[in-house]
Amino acid sequence: MSHPSQPDFWNSRYMAGQTPWEFPGVPADLQKFLKQKSKGSSAPAPSRGRVLIPGCGSAHEIRPFIDAGFEVTAIDFAPKAVELAKRHAGPVFANHVVLGDFFTHYLPAGSFDYVYERTFLCSLTPDRREAYRNRVCQLLKPGGYLVGYFYYQIPVLENGPPFGFAWGTADELFGRHFILTKDQPVTDSLPLFAGRERWQEQRRTSFTG
Repeated sequence: MSHPSQPDFWNSRYMAGQTPWEFPGVPADLQKFLKQKSKGSSAPAPSRGRVLIPGCGSAHEIRPFIDAGFEVTAIDFAPKAVELAKRHAGPVFANHVVLGDFFTHYLPAGSFDYVYERTFLCSLTPDRREAYRNRVCQLLKPGGYLVGYFYYQIPVLENGPPFGFAWGTADELFGRHFILTKDQPVTDSLPLFAGRERWQEQRRTSFTG
């Protein structure tokens, strides 16, 4: 039986349409975030920054990020997920989607202003969280932001994924590396995450230990 750390585990679920973690659109907190960062007009404007979407799945968010003025790279190691993401991005933006492993695929260090988190971290077994944090820190520019959705539930390995955070463990993971600048409950969670999901914005510090 395949493991959540392997592409086949996720690819088979996308092939079967068994994806209860997939939000069919743009969730409300992300809409608010993008509105705050929006260009505000159709006139040409400088990029609002580079965004990485790791474990992007079918990536309904690519076009909204681009429409708000961001440069986007989305990555997933499940071929079916990448196929769906390219379809949602459309032919003009399909090249923004990369088939690859977030942890090993070459991405230039310090090249992103934002990393957008949506159900990727909770797909990882808890023993991989430190590697996730270190990779995000590597890819973000100084002062860059990790933003998105974080799932709080005591993890039970036999029942996951998703694997949630027990209260306090997220602080232990991200403390010193990030400063939490926004933290609020999510009101439009999917049933899988209802009542246990929070929108958070965390600014990267200069800590390198």
